[in-house]
Amino acid sequence: MKCKHLPYLTFTRIVILFGCLFLLTGCWNSRELDELGIAVALGIDKTDEDLYHLSVQVINPSEIATDAPTTRPPVSTYSTTGRTVLEAFRKLSKKTPRKIYFSQLRLLVLGTKISEEGIMPTLDFLYRDHEYRTSFYVVVAKNAPVESMLSIITPYEKIPANKIMNSIENAEKHLAATKGVSIDKLISAIRSDGEDPVLSGILMEGGEDIGTNISNVENVDAPTKMEVDNLGVFKDDQLVGWLTEEQSQGLNYATGNVNSTVVTHPCKEEGTLSAEIIRSSASMKSEMKGNKPTIKIEVEAEGNIGEVDCNIDLSKPESIRKINKEVDKVIEKVIQDSVHAAQEFGSDVFGFGNVLHRDHPEYFKKVEKDWENQFKELEVEISVKTKIRRKGNSVQPIDKEG
Repeated sequence: MKCKHLPYLTFTRIVILFGCLFLLTGCWNSRELDELGIAVALGIDKTDEDLYHLSVQVINPSEIATDAPTTRPPVSTYSTTGRTVLEAFRKLSKKTPRKIYFSQLRLLVLGTKISEEGIMPTLDFLYRDHEYRTSFYVVVAKNAPVESMLSIITPYEKIPANKIMNSIENAEKHLAATKGVSIDKLISAIRSDGEDPVLSGILMEGGEDIGTNISNVENVDAPTKMEVDNLGVFKDDQLVGWLTEEQSQGLNYATGNVNSTVVTHPCKEEGTLSAEIIRSSASMKSEMKGNKPTIKIEVEAEGNIGEVDCNIDLSKPESIRKINKEVDKVIEKVIQDSVHAAQEFGSDVFGFGNVLHRDHPEYFKKVEKDWENQFKELEVEISVKTKIRRKGNSVQPIDKEG
């Protein structure tokens, strides 16, 4: 018995098959891995001739794939110049044997000169190009040229870009004196009328001549190291100054960016006591007092007794209350110092303008064009509440008699 619908089913299958052939055409612009140079760090600065100076840190795959010691470095650095960033990128083709692939970029290092002149023209290309992700961190080279920073061979981490990125995250998580800023957050802060950006700085410790040699990582204590520094303050897209370590912590306290850190204060008689902050939260709101706004910062912190080097009895509730008040004073002071520093720079890195725009949009619209001067005179009230939860294994100093 013959099926009457067989020719129709055959025709339908053929149409579907040809449709799939048109849809499943593969990647028209695919490239093989052995044809690409994987860039993990990018450095940009300006020369004295006002040219863009570009440095790229590229992985040497054969050195990363093996754990056996070799005499070749895990990365290579290529540098070039150009009138624009794109032109400098294309000139890299004269020096590199492979096309540089930037989709795995982990770090963007900006030089001091370009940071002080303005970084927005540089960010335009990096944000516009479809090959770049927006998850890489942006930092400022503080005490050495960008090319030198990217040429240092670091211990422990084979890839120097990973070392710096991990150090930023580690310091942000456990000390709260730095901050990881991605390019999309950076551009958002620059374009905001009520907030200015901050970027972490990086320092070179030691000599460049030793740091670029493979012998740098053959020592127990590497002669040349890369260290994450404090936060750099920007006004719009220009670097205007640097915060101290305590002021950087104050900024992170006020913006709710403290996961864990240490607060140390002197005891009443002699010695010191350190409390470990294990979590904190912060909120900001604005109030109008007459015709002038006031920003109120409220911080709540929770911590443990970390180290005691003074005569104090932690079994007494009044001792814990005293410690809470002392920690409150320390946190309040670092926030206040950070606010004063930002007001001196004329840079609203706290986002007070955004808070005022949220709570009192009509007033902010009036002062928006003169917000820099308004910010310098802004009154800020700080309230801190700390709760010490745990005292550790001992309620007395271990060197106390009896």
